[in-house]
Amino acid sequence: MAKLGILLTLGPFQFENWETASNVANAALDKGHEVQMFFYLDGVYNPIKCQTFPDWSVLPKDRFAELVKKGANIIACGVCVNARGLEKGKDYIDGVTVGGLPDFAQIMSEVDSLVTL
Repeated sequence: MAKLGILLTLGPFQFENWETASNVANAALDKGHEVQMFFYLDGVYNPIKCQTFPDWSVLPKDRFAELVKKGANIIACGVCVNARGLEKGKDYIDGVTVGGLPDFAQIMSEVDSLVTL
């Protein structure tokens, strides 16, 4: 099976890139492919577990938690996390790790395709 990389650079409430990223990742996992995701810049806001938005029944954090359970590997950029006061990702959903650009470089070297959103 193929390995898919996804780079997500936008936050959850600016645009719907998080939804596109989660839909693509979910479809790939359903077909048996491996998914590696890297959250960069404001993308690091997506897996915060205390998200709330009154009009949405399913939040970004819920979708990414489902992807982790299905086997997706999600890494958030540590410099971006700390620069935004997210304290090393301690408020992230389970399964999301904090790493660095070397992790993204590793992802790029391993995947067959990279989707950037």
